[in-house]
Amino acid sequence: MALVRSMRGGKDYDSAWNTRMKGTGPYAEVMARRFHMAVKRLRFNQPAAALAIHKFKRPARLGDQLALF
Repeated sequence: MALVRSMRGGKDYDSAWNTRMKGTGPYAEVMARRFHMAVKRLRFNQPAAALAIHKFKRPARLGDQLALF
């Protein structure tokens, strides 16, 4: 909680509009930098690949026998 207070000017919670989900100070900057580095490393900012619909099969109907192999 001390880290949260350090990012919010000594408060546990700040209800002010547009500041509630943002921190300030050096620790908040380090967390933001680590987040952006992880996004870049994991390529979350890339467009999603197209789905390969040929790999999906229609599920069996109720009463159908399932294949063993």
